[in-house]
Formats: sequence, structure tokens, C-alpha cells
Amino acid sequence: MDCHVSTSKHQRTSFGGMNQLDHINKLPDEVLVLILDKLPMEAALHTSLVSKRWKDLWKSKSRIDLGYSWIQKTHKSVLPSLFEILQSHQEPRIQSISVSLRHDPSMFFEVGLLMAYAGWKDVEEIYLDMNDREDNRKRWTRRYPFVFIPQHEIGPCFSLRKLSMKFLQLETLPPLRFMALRELFLEHVMLFHDSVEKITTNCPSLDVLSLCNCNPTIDLKIIVASGSSLVHLIIKEELTEVRSKTELFIRAANVKTVEFGLALPRKEYHLEATLQCAELTFRLNQMHHSRQALRVTSSGLRGNFSNNFLGILNDFRAGKVLTLSSWCIQVLSMEVVKFEPPQHFEVTHLTLETGLKRWEIPGISYMLLACYKLENLVIVMGDHTRLKFEYMEGYRYRGAADVVYPRALQDLTVVEFRNFGGVYQTWEDGSFDVDRFFAGYRYAGLLLWNLRTYAKNLRKMVFITKRKRYETDQFHSFGKLSYHRRLYPQFYRVPYLFIYKFDWNPEACPS
Repeated sequence: MDCHVSTSKHQRTSFGGMNQLDHINKLPDEVLVLILDKLPMEAALHTSLVSKRWKDLWKSKSRIDLGYSWIQKTHKSVLPSLFEILQSHQEPRIQSISVSLRHDPSMFFEVGLLMAYAGWKDVEEIYLDMNDREDNRKRWTRRYPFVFIPQHEIGPCFSLRKLSMKFLQLETLPPLRFMALRELFLEHVMLFHDSVEKITTNCPSLDVLSLCNCNPTIDLKIIVASGSSLVHLIIKEELTEVRSKTELFIRAANVKTVEFGLALPRKEYHLEATLQCAELTFRLNQMHHSRQALRVTSSGLRGNFSNNFLGILNDFRAGKVLTLSSWCIQVLSMEVVKFEPPQHFEVTHLTLETGLKRWEIPGISYMLLACYKLENLVIVMGDHTRLKFEYMEGYRYRGAADVVYPRALQDLTVVEFRNFGGVYQTWEDGSFDVDRFFAGYRYAGLLLWNLRTYAKNLRKMVFITKRKRYETDQFHSFGKLSYHRRLYPQFYRVPYLFIYKFDWNPEACPS
């Protein structure tokens, strides 16, 4: 009887599986190809064994991706397999090609051949990694391996919209080769002093340029052509990848947004001419991963981290949109400790990514006072950067704090709090609980109370989680938070209080 039951169950399972396969087979080819596009190339090839109808469907895939997983499962080399797949492809267009290769300095010919295929198939996106770190067949020992690509090896590809290249030494992009290119991502790419200028000249449609760990051993020059249409410039560098004795030069007068990501590892940052961008972002979330960056008050080379950040920030005073991560906020907190008065910024939209910890509150207050035209404030709540501020906990500071700042928070109309990682992600309509929203953020009430108190023209507060959004103009409903002390005393006595007054003196308003 047991065997009979087992056989019965097995038959029902097989029948159900065949039933599902029949339903899938009834779908049109276009839908089946969309399903295949979600699968890795090696898995898509295996579907040809399902039935005669599936035999050649993989040849219509619009996304082709080959890397180390292809080698593991098929035991075939990437490039020969890629060219066979491209020759067998039956559609006139390919959406994207993604290739990760084992390092080989002599691969420049294959790269040129790949670009020729891309032009023939009207490929829109290419992702090319010349040193796949996931390929563990041989220990990855060379720290800065680059494959040199002469300019004549890159053929024309007028359909290309997005290009990502890693571990290359790029001589230059030939003129009029990438007329439609809009996004260019370069990682671990060696660039000459005029490479960026030629790229922005020869790619008239370029909108986004991202440079990640480029020129890790030598100085990096980013000179954007004067007639370029480039809008977004992204610079990401790691403390462990870029040598600290190198320098970065930027001349990007027409760029609208600039983002510094991961860290500021170089010795000096030079902004030639004026950086007239409207938006600046600092997401330096790797500064605390290095022992060198733990103490922002360190002298010598280690002190350059905070000095470089403050120097770049000071050059951005005319910008309108600013985003700061936790490390930046805590550097500004140390400026408060040293009684350094804030500069005046023209910022109207300020985003602060913070854990709302004790040592972040002075830095937050620094920016609220500095941005005297602030209209919109966004607080993105998350993990804070763990710097070693414990040695400051027992300190007390005395010093005059009678510094008047004009119109502080007088133009602030909207404050938005975003908490995507908290336990409190949803609520019934009409039952929003502000205490549960800020659970775990001890000093959130101090900030919220002072915003409600000093932002006289505040019209709306917004609270956002992953699942829900709550807006209110009834700020006085948060009565339980009103016991917090105000943010400014006459003398600075405890680390988490303001030392600057909010008083409005119209005569002190900058011209």
C-alpha cells in the first residue's frame, strides 16, 4: 500500500509538471524570449532540450552575458563562445552584451572584434571586464593589471548608448565613434591627461561619466570639454585601491551634478576654475573602513581626508542641492568643536544621510545654519559612520557662542524623514506613531523639536518607510517631544548642543 501511494503521488506531480509546461508552451515567442532574457546564457542554452519549439529560442535573446560561471558550467572559453553565439544570433538587434574575461594583456584584438560585432548588431549596451576577479582558476596577484587598447582597435558603433569598461589602459576614444553614447562607466582604467577631454568632445550625447578607481597609481586629470553636454560626473575611489600620494585635478565648469563616492583617498584635490555645478553629493561611506580615517582630527597626511572634504565643500557655496553622508556630518561636528563658524551656502535642498547619533547633531546644526536659503530638508536615517569619538565624551568646552546667523530656517517649508531599515514600516490609516517611527534614534526628538520651533514657515513634515508615507501639517501634535532642550545655549557646554544662535539680523544678510 505504501508503494501504491508513493506511485500515485509521483504520477500526480509529473502530470502537474507537464501541465505547467503545456501552459508555458502556449505563450507567444516574444514572451518566452523575455523569460530567457532573465536567465544566464548557460541556462538559456539548456532550454533548447525542452522541446523542438525551444530549440532555437535562445538565439533570439536580447541580453548576452558570459563570465566565469559560463566557464564553470560549460568548460568552454568565454571569447570563442561569445563569437559563436553572436554568429548564431537570429535577431537584427541585441540589447546588451556583458563579458567578464580572465586577464590577458594581448586581448586588444578580441576587444576590437567585439566592438565590430556590436556595431553590426546595433548593440545598445556593452559591459566589458578585462580582469574578472571571480575567476579563481589562478590566484589574482597583480594589483593594477591593465589591457592597453589602441584607438584604432575600437571600431564604430553608432547604436551604443551605454558602455562600461574595467581594467583597461585607454589611449583615447576615436573621434565620431560613439555619437549616441549617453552613459560611460570606467573602472580601473588608466587615462592620459587629456583622455576625459577627448571623450567628452568625441561623444556629443554623453550625459553621465563615472570614474571608479581610475589612475590608482598616478594623478588623475578630469577636464571636461567646454562644449560638452555632460550633466553628471561621478568619482568613486577606495582607500585601499588608490595611492594616497596622488592628486586629482577637476575642471568641469558646465557639469550640473558632481558626486564623490566611497572615499577621498588622494593627497590633494584641485578644482581648476569654478565648479559651477548645481548639485553636489558626498557619499563617503568607506572612509571609516581604513584605520587612517578613524580620527578626523589627526594631523599630517591623515588630516588631509577632512581637509579635502572641507575644501571641496567650500568651493560649492553657490550650489543649490547638496547631499552629505554620515562621515561628512561628523567632520562638520568637529568644526563645531573647534568653534569654526559655518560658511554661507546658497543651498535650497539639503539631504543628510545620518544615524542621528550624538556626534552627528552638531554637524547637522552646522549645515542648517550655513544653508540660510534652505527650503527642503531630507533626513535619510540609517547606520552612522563609526568614528572614534569616544575619547571626546568626557570633554567640556567653554567659549563665546554669540554668533548671529541670518534667516536660519526661515525659508524651510518641507522636512522629510526616510526610515527604510526600521521595524516600524507600516501602520493603519490615521494611526501613525512618531515614537515608533524614530525608535532607536535617541536624538531624533531633539532635532524634530527644534525644527518645529525655529522653522516658522514650515508647512509640511513627511515620514517615509519602504511601505508607506505619512504627511502632516499638525506639528504640535508631537507634544511628547517638547521636553528636549533647545539647541543653543550662551556657552557651549555639552557636545550635542548648538553653539550658534538662530537670531535673525537682516543687516547681516550676505549680499
